[in-house]
Amino acid sequence: MERLYLILDSAGGALAQAVLESPRITEVVQLRLTEETELDFLQIGEIQCIGLDNGSASMRGTVTMQRGERLVIRPGAMLGEEARENLRIVTDFKSVMYPITGYWKGQRSIRGHDLSCGGVAFHTEQALKVGEVVQIVLPVTDSPLLLRTRILRRLNTDDPVPLYAARFTDLCLDEEVTIRKAVFSIQVARPKHKS
Repeated sequence: MERLYLILDSAGGALAQAVLESPRITEVVQLRLTEETELDFLQIGEIQCIGLDNGSASMRGTVTMQRGERLVIRPGAMLGEEARENLRIVTDFKSVMYPITGYWKGQRSIRGHDLSCGGVAFHTEQALKVGEVVQIVLPVTDSPLLLRTRILRRLNTDDPVPLYAARFTDLCLDEEVTIRKAVFSIQVARPKHKS
């Protein structure tokens, strides 16, 4: 099974997706890019490699060789699970939410603001309480997911429609992987900067 990685620059901007070709992360790591790129990874300097799967280690490193779609990386610091969970992308989608905790009834519209592997921020006209649990339909995955989320806080914004941060709760492994794939795909589809 291929081990897919998202390659980010040191500031967290997505550069490419790659497949780990080394048996595991050791003194030298080899990656194969999944698409052609004009990026010069040798000039970029330090990169972050975030593994898609739970069993894939994430790390910082420096590209020491680039030959076509192949990269050789000298690993630096290992990154914990939070690197994957904190990977946050700005995204704009329209969807709906449903109440779980019973503070209100019916279906309400939401507009996505950003998405991470651990949660979502969205705009809604519906007043929500911190700690409230709602189900949202996440339409940016291969098939839409109905996910339970807990409202963490209301965020400051210039938008007249309130913005809320929420954390996914009670995710099964398949849902986690599906969200992660969506985050990776959206991140890589963004325009890339040139070095």
